Amino acid sequence: MDIRPISREELEVFANFSEQAELNEHFLNYLRDMWDESYVRPEWCFVAEEAGEFFGRIVYWSLPSLGKPFICDFLELPWNANYLEVGTQLLQQTLTQLHLHDNDSMEYQLDIPSPSSRFLEERIDLLENFGFSLKRETIRFEWKDTQTQITPSNRLTFRSLNEVGEDAFIHAMMQVSSQTRDRSILHEQATLGLEQEALERFHKSKAFKYKPTWWQLAYTQDGTLVGLIMPAENDGGPIIACIGVVPEHRGQGYVNDLLQQGTLTLKSNGAVRIRSDADVNNAAMVRAFQRAGYRQFVSRREYCYSMS
Repeated sequence: MDIRPISREELEVFANFSEQAELNEHFLNYLRDMWDESYVRPEWCFVAEEAGEFFGRIVYWSLPSLGKPFICDFLELPWNANYLEVGTQLLQQTLTQLHLHDNDSMEYQLDIPSPSSRFLEERIDLLENFGFSLKRETIRFEWKDTQTQITPSNRLTFRSLNEVGEDAFIHAMMQVSSQTRDRSILHEQATLGLEQEALERFHKSKAFKYKPTWWQLAYTQDGTLVGLIMPAENDGGPIIACIGVVPEHRGQGYVNDLLQQGTLTLKSNGAVRIRSDADVNNAAMVRAFQRAGYRQFVSRREYCYSMS
């Protein structure tokens, strides 16, 4: 078994793993776009082959400005045969070839239902056997309610990243993530501490497409910080990248004002679909999305593998 990155000339064969021609065509077009926008590179697309036949595939993904991948996706294996053997070798050898550092980690996002989650039990079996751990489970929400008029909040004042500066914004991120129910943030806080986690998440978020005027801190009329909202865009389109209320102002419905502001910001900039995730443990955030007209379209299980 040979495991190697593909060449650009092999893209169509690489995309032809499904028995559904329409699904293969969609993946082919998606991957071309990802290459063009540098979310994926040819050297991050690997195959397992024998005698010139592809029987395993994996793609690694990153935000363009980060320069190294942190999510693996589009994993296809002989699920009805020796998937554990092939999958283990594919993951081991490709992670080695990516030359990541000991403090790096790799994520695998399993959306249910999704074409990429076929053979769900086998995928989970491989991930857990390899050493991936379940980091969190989320509900994925989608907004398409473009006909409903959104009225700006009349009880909060918003100031953009340009107005407040990066230091104030990072400090606000630290405040709103205190006592969070998001297990991904809690995991990072346990490793890095509250301040460093907020700093790293802010700089990672800057790799998204956004305008500084989109990212806003929210204040009461007397100037007290209430929370923040960070709309952005990734390869899938407009998203609510981060939203949060400081602990002392929770339970007063401010999350509705923040989500309203973020949705209005993206809609005003041409968004006809907005997506976001909420940890299943964060019941208040789940209800806020539902009140704002967001609808669940899939569930997600996020797995993480540490390179150390």
